[in-house]
Amino acid sequence: MLDLDHPRSRHVLEASRVEDLIRMLLLAWREDEAAASSARTEILQTLLPQLEALNAAHFGASKKIYRTLDALGRAVQGADAGKAWRAFAALDGPGDNFGTWAI
Repeated sequence: MLDLDHPRSRHVLEASRVEDLIRMLLLAWREDEAAASSARTEILQTLLPQLEALNAAHFGASKKIYRTLDALGRAVQGADAGKAWRAFAALDGPGDNFGTWAI
């Protein structure tokens, strides 16, 4: 469970907000291929840069988090929504990520 008194908690909550936006876009893409282009653009140009900035500013520029975000970015650039979803799953559980799964 997230300790709301921890100084990093608000940044974990912000990462969770951005991850939720990515989740919604990927779900829309999985359900309708017509959503792929706008989902890719939003994720690659807006949302991943926001997570990278959070990592740089508040998570010690974690190389592990950067690798997870890079893998997601590479998967989103492809045409396979399922592959992008599987790459996103690395953000959504224990591992090299922001810890939002603990909320």
